[in-house]
Amino acid sequence: MQQVDDFSTPSRAPMLVVRWKAGRVHVSQDGIKTWCGALVPDTATRTVPTVDWHQHTNCYNCAYRLWPLYAPPGYLRPVNGQDFPIRRVCSHGGDPRACTTCKPRPPRNWPCTRGCTDPRDHQADRRYTKCTVFPPRQPIAQGGRCIGGCESTHRVLHRANPGMFFDLADSDSLTCYHCGLYVCVGCEAAPVASTLTFCDACP
Repeated sequence: MQQVDDFSTPSRAPMLVVRWKAGRVHVSQDGIKTWCGALVPDTATRTVPTVDWHQHTNCYNCAYRLWPLYAPPGYLRPVNGQDFPIRRVCSHGGDPRACTTCKPRPPRNWPCTRGCTDPRDHQADRRYTKCTVFPPRQPIAQGGRCIGGCESTHRVLHRANPGMFFDLADSDSLTCYHCGLYVCVGCEAAPVASTLTFCDACP
């Protein structure tokens, strides 16, 4: 998730915006050295001091070093050299490119084959839909294994929810839905002692 910095009393010290190479715009406090550490040559173009330096720079190192003390309120901290121009937070306090309220994602597994009438029950940012069927778990023996036999979470959920898409973790194919211990990576049912292991019956 994009980092949003909240400074209750941010410093608004004016900075010089300087340029001497095509495409790169730096920030300097004294006009002698940029915040990224480069010396400003006499041939550089300097603006008048401005508190809106963040609207002009595209130097990641300058922005990175300025941010802890001079972060502009209401803006997202850039995360790399391509994250420019520096963007405002959305009205919901986050990155507008990732905010599901600003840009709603289409519902998952919709239209629902189980009678759901509200797409919000199938929100794309949730791992499971509201109508997902979770079968009851089997009783566990004293040794920690299932009494009725193990089976991976992947197999159990897909059998109980035919035609549904689940964004499951890799471990859901390697661990038992009921007891949580390891199952064969091939058949996803036979108990095994360690992860990514085949049972004797699987090649």
